[in-house]
Amino acid sequence: MKKVLTLALISILLMLAAAGCSLTGNSPQPEVPNDSDNQSHTETVTLYYVDTEVQYLVSEERAITVPEGTSLHYAVVSELLYEPITPGAALLMPAETEVLGVTVENGLITVDLNENFRDNFYGGSTSEALLIYSIVNTLTELEGLEEYEVRLLINGETFDTIGGHFSAEEHFTRNEDVIVF
Repeated sequence: MKKVLTLALISILLMLAAAGCSLTGNSPQPEVPNDSDNQSHTETVTLYYVDTEVQYLVSEERAITVPEGTSLHYAVVSELLYEPITPGAALLMPAETEVLGVTVENGLITVDLNENFRDNFYGGSTSEALLIYSIVNTLTELEGLEEYEVRLLINGETFDTIGGHFSAEEHFTRNEDVIVF
């Protein structure tokens, strides 16, 4: 009887995981702007999500659609708003986060997010670091941007911190120490 209950519990947990339950409970996310009259193209990119134990980042290779008039940089950050498909990976982006813009200039990538990025973040120092580096490592994975720094803004303005553990006023560089290979 104990074996049957254990197997039933494991089955239920696996079904919930397969149904797309996320670490943060995010569901619908904003769509990347798209004009139906424009052409789009597909790019294969590497995205970084947190592992289900919230200890490391795991990579996920994914083909994404980049609408005409939208930069690849904007598209990859926007893609981080969606659930990962890789087993063992989880969504860490705070609920209702929107990407307002991504610019690349003079060795610096600037990512502008809405206030929900900070206001809806609920996590400790490890979660905060992994959230930052999921964005940074995803962007610096793109060809030609490996050595770039990343700056985060909220509604076009600098801000102190996401969750109180790291200064968001600094520029971040790629951190491979947090990636599980």
